[in-house]
Amino acid sequence: MSIKKTESTSIQRSELKQFTNARVALRTSGVSICTEELLAFKLAHARAVDAVWTNWNRTKINDELKLLGIESILLESEAGSRMHYVQNPQSGCRINEPSHQLIQSLKNENSISIILADGLSPIAAQEQGSKLIACLVEELGALAMNIHPIFICTNGRVAIGDSIGEITKSKIAIVIIGERPGLTTPQSLGMYITLNPTSTSTNANRNCISNIHPEGLSIEQASIECKQLIEKMLKHNISGYQLHSK
Repeated sequence: MSIKKTESTSIQRSELKQFTNARVALRTSGVSICTEELLAFKLAHARAVDAVWTNWNRTKINDELKLLGIESILLESEAGSRMHYVQNPQSGCRINEPSHQLIQSLKNENSISIILADGLSPIAAQEQGSKLIACLVEELGALAMNIHPIFICTNGRVAIGDSIGEITKSKIAIVIIGERPGLTTPQSLGMYITLNPTSTSTNANRNCISNIHPEGLSIEQASIECKQLIEKMLKHNISGYQLHSK
């Protein structure tokens, strides 16, 4: 009986691998994890570390958007360096003075600001950023709102959208950012949408669409969900946690 129960449990655990990339049903050797599983874990960890510290090529993203007929502006946060950004999270929440000067003339209260930030996975922003922006811009075209040039911001955090949105007086700020890499994928993007963004906005004032990557939420579906959220925000004039009750 005990043998049959063990075999049944083993089969059930193995079947889980059909539905998730998470580390389930790991093979063992005696009381230890198999060498192959251990090496796979170390490789995933190394990829996650690389995702954080890899410098993105924002000029390439700018060129990709230009080919699609989408204008963009290169900005930087107050962080100054990647090390300072990682060690001092608040430094990534505001754009620096030269960037401020670049966008201060862009003011429109019926506008949407889309910000692409490297976040904690520049690799994700590099590989998927221009594709998501192109799809999102097309989807949002039906909203009859002005879309500013795309802001490509180095060493930016989620709150960088508040800084940019306040300067441009945007009705909506959308921050597309490389999410903190996990051990299953270092290529995930998140979108954070805020209505009437200002320097006093908090995470409670925004809504998030996460897990955007080839094996997670598709770019197309994420763009549709973003548009639906914005329509709901405009209808009720709120965003964040309060929107869920509407």
